[in-house]
Amino acid sequence: MNAHSFFASLWNDYVYYTPQAKKVHDLFSARGEAVINDHVAFRTFSDCPMDIAHLEPQLLAMGYEFIEDYHFEAKKLVAKSYRHADDTLPRIFLSELQRELLSSEAQSILQSMVDQVAVDVVADASVFWSGIQWQPIAFNDYTTLLNESEYAAWMSYMGLRANHFTVSINHLKTLTDIQAVLAVLTDEGFSINDVGGAIKGTPTELLEQASTMADKLQITFADNHVATIPTCFYEFAKRHPDATGTLFQGFVAANADKIFESTNAM
Repeated sequence: MNAHSFFASLWNDYVYYTPQAKKVHDLFSARGEAVINDHVAFRTFSDCPMDIAHLEPQLLAMGYEFIEDYHFEAKKLVAKSYRHADDTLPRIFLSELQRELLSSEAQSILQSMVDQVAVDVVADASVFWSGIQWQPIAFNDYTTLLNESEYAAWMSYMGLRANHFTVSINHLKTLTDIQAVLAVLTDEGFSINDVGGAIKGTPTELLEQASTMADKLQITFADNHVATIPTCFYEFAKRHPDATGTLFQGFVAANADKIFESTNAM
């Protein structure tokens, strides 16, 4: 699969679970803006057939190259970022929960899920919008995961798919700074992630980011318990040039740590 077809399919799955993204996209387009995607992010588990090590070859086959590693100690995550030689294509951010760092109870729940993942699940790029690879878990198991790792709980019912797309503010013509973008979003009634402030990062750090709070979906768990759960969100990024005039291409871990809170169910 070529990268352009990949992102078209990915977007179709993403907007199904994130109707706000289509509304924001249409809102910006109506203002005459070309909405270009800065990056797409995915979540997964360690030590399983769809961990980063297994997913990475699909990205490399589409022409992506590794940029940098990241570590989120408090959230028990590691991550990698990638970029393509074609700069019209978005960067990719893959994060992975280190299951072995969770409690034995949480590990047992996750292991029962991971055991159901087919060993050849990554044989095709469509794995990136394949969702859950296991039978739904019980609500009590979900709450056990949620109390320990929001990330694990989210993965339990959303599985592998785009966690968020990101509007590149650098490519907007009239909304040229992140404050202007947030003003339009709040005026239209979108809920903004304000953990650590609505704007994460500074021009000095070369990357400013903001995000909406995730849309929500009614989920039926294995025990027939029904709950309304966060799905995915939309992000906005402004990149700045370094001292040499080169536009920053990576990510800032402190920013990303707070962006993760956009799917917070607590």
